[in-house]
Amino acid sequence: MKIDMAWLREWCDPGVGDEDLAHQLTMAGVEVDDLVAGPDGSAVLELALTPNRADCFSVRGVAREVSALFSAPLTARDVAETPAAIDARRELGLVAPEACPRFAGRVIEGLDPTAETPAFIKERLAAAGERPQHLLVDVTNYVMLEMGQPMHAYDLKRLNGNLCARWAEPGESLTLLDGTELKLESDVLVIADEKRAVAAAGIMGGHGSAVDDGTSGVLLESAFFAPGAVAGRARRLGLQTEASLRFERGVDPSGQVEAIERATELIVAAGGGKPGPVVDSVSEKDLPQRGVIELRRGRLSALLGVGLPDADVSAMLRRLTMAVEETEAGWRVTPPSFRFDLAEEADLVEEIARVHGYENIPETPANWSAHPSASTERQVDPDRVRALLVDRGYHECLNYSFLDEESHKPFHSGGQELELANPLSGELSVLRRSLWPGLLRNYRTNRDRGTADARLFEIGVCFSGTPDDIREKTWLAGLLAGGAMPEQWGAPRRDADFFDARGDVEAILALDGPDRGFEFRAAGHPGLRPGRSVRVLRGESEVGWVGELHPELADGGPAPQLLALRLDAALESRAARVAEVSRFPAVRRDLSLVAPPSVQVGDLLGAVRAEAGELLREVIVFDVYEDRKSLNSDARSVGLGLIFQSISRTLTDAEVDRAVADAVSLLVEKFGVGVRQ
Repeated sequence: MKIDMAWLREWCDPGVGDEDLAHQLTMAGVEVDDLVAGPDGSAVLELALTPNRADCFSVRGVAREVSALFSAPLTARDVAETPAAIDARRELGLVAPEACPRFAGRVIEGLDPTAETPAFIKERLAAAGERPQHLLVDVTNYVMLEMGQPMHAYDLKRLNGNLCARWAEPGESLTLLDGTELKLESDVLVIADEKRAVAAAGIMGGHGSAVDDGTSGVLLESAFFAPGAVAGRARRLGLQTEASLRFERGVDPSGQVEAIERATELIVAAGGGKPGPVVDSVSEKDLPQRGVIELRRGRLSALLGVGLPDADVSAMLRRLTMAVEETEAGWRVTPPSFRFDLAEEADLVEEIARVHGYENIPETPANWSAHPSASTERQVDPDRVRALLVDRGYHECLNYSFLDEESHKPFHSGGQELELANPLSGELSVLRRSLWPGLLRNYRTNRDRGTADARLFEIGVCFSGTPDDIREKTWLAGLLAGGAMPEQWGAPRRDADFFDARGDVEAILALDGPDRGFEFRAAGHPGLRPGRSVRVLRGESEVGWVGELHPELADGGPAPQLLALRLDAALESRAARVAEVSRFPAVRRDLSLVAPPSVQVGDLLGAVRAEAGELLREVIVFDVYEDRKSLNSDARSVGLGLIFQSISRTLTDAEVDRAVADAVSLLVEKFGVGVRQ
């Protein structure tokens, strides 16, 4: 949000320079992101407000803060009532009072359609980053910036009778001011005349009732919409507006009529016209109420770490426009109607700390004892995994746990999406079930900026289950793209492939030692290329995946390699065991097998380990060869190296040959393999 400094000083001038004012606001939690020059050269504050400070989304709101922080007087800005000159009015119905408990409006007729927006309004809108458009639109925007109350202007001749605030009918259509056509759901609040919806309440007006250069009669709308009735709808519709920004955080429920009067004053002064009476429809029981908060003196001192004089505390609370009653234990405080963020005692303590100044609270060294975290042998420390991957050239990424549905959908097989009730944006609307979409976005961002070689990984929580039963698991995911090795003169360039990714997974799994029962088995995954993906198993339990990105998801470039491991299962550890190192020589036998195409090499390795006996120390794959001409079939030749060793004696050829023969017999019988001589 941007505010013209000169405009702010009209409301409250603390008598300090622009830099000092900006610094003090930032120190008090109203962060000034920058202090820049406006279009006319005047200073402009750029504020980065937190969601809880809805009251500061206006010049008046920031002026209140300045007044409280500097003990400077707030310029009285009482808006005079403009008496009705005509009887024209439109009734305003509260069909959904729980969502719109206050709906104010006023008819103004006889406007000069050619009237220009006053120069001071144009200048202040421009400083705030708004483009001046039309007198009526400019005035409603100006009042919103000045007072924090969004408004809307309807062309009288384009309305059909009276208005009401109601929930949309399922499938009801509405064309907005920007031309967007919406099909509304039943949880979207609308402003409707007697025939159709004319605005998405709290978000944007409709095209069919918009003012234009020929408008001579207008209906001004100023309403209070409950934050829960607006929150999330704008993001879901892809329409984050200045109005929705304020309504979903909370506007002052007592300021609607005042905004109507202020807008009337400005419009009549610039464009003439005769105003009708103000119509103010209110459902008192549905308006938010500010309850009394008990602030205890002892609790205030305990949380601040310092005692403050009672008179100072009372003065600071009153400067924040709160009603204060002093009691024996402390204070009974009633927050103003525009402070939605004040609900409990700790909130008041924070306000006292802000106004008193965090820098004025003395530092007190904490007395505490360090307790080292418990160590376990049941799990490999994830930091060891991080160190291993960094040593292998990876960079760690950190992404949001939220994704957009479209980029997320290809990476999980069915099931209901875990949608957020109030997403930050349409691009962060569902809980992630996979880390891969985030890594792919990281990779593509870097690739589009000239960095095609990438090794990325992330360790984070993924979600599964249903909206009523959400489960969390920590996963590791990795992405390899580009060259398998750094560019060099000693070896030709080779792109990273499936086996590079698998090798990295095997290195991670080996952190707990060899022979931990992991198996790689070919399987299909919706996000991976068919024929180039494997499921990682531990026994019969799935612990991860390795494979090449599906070509349909490759975004026109080379498909990167992906890996994923569920950490609780993949890094489950057993206590280390001491094993004697053999002093006797190892014996190696090589087998050249011809296996049918349906036989997986992993199955061959598993069968050999199971049948060759306890003297077998290791089985390695030293060759895979496919050639229809030489093999006369679709079969492939697989070369296995069997390494035997005993810790107590030198093995004889006879016992090694016997173990090899047993293994070969099983392979022939179980898989139909042939042995090449």
